[in-house]
Amino acid sequence: MQDQPAGHVFNMDGAGADGNATPRMAAYGASKRSLAQLGKSLCAELAQANIQNVGIHNLSPGMVTTELLMAGADTPTAKFFINCLAEEAAFVAKDLVPRVRRVPLEAANNRTGRMEPAYIKALTQAKAFTQIFKRLLLGDRKNRFVQE
Repeated sequence: MQDQPAGHVFNMDGAGADGNATPRMAAYGASKRSLAQLGKSLCAELAQANIQNVGIHNLSPGMVTTELLMAGADTPTAKFFINCLAEEAAFVAKDLVPRVRRVPLEAANNRTGRMEPAYIKALTQAKAFTQIFKRLLLGDRKNRFVQE
């Protein structure tokens, strides 16, 4: 990548990336938590080597209705949160792909010349709280993916 005009690495995080427990998915959560360390270390190595044209970024799709997620839909709490917060992959991609594609453009316009890390999240805390409140107050998204 250092021989190209620019390069970007996007680490895909998930449950556990924030340091919270991931019961029944300990290995998955630990692997996602480790991405923060990997990203910081890669940024430090790039800085030591004076490589400024490579960016290290994080991408968080939020809850996506994958087989892994749906396999955990076996408790009332899990069903509630899957219905409230999960989205299908195509919906998440429609949101994230244009934002990922903007990262190189924004990096190219950066006045410092350094690639600043980006953290792109599909499910922000504000969005999650809004969806939970709407579910509790209005019944939105009930039984959307799984019967509660």
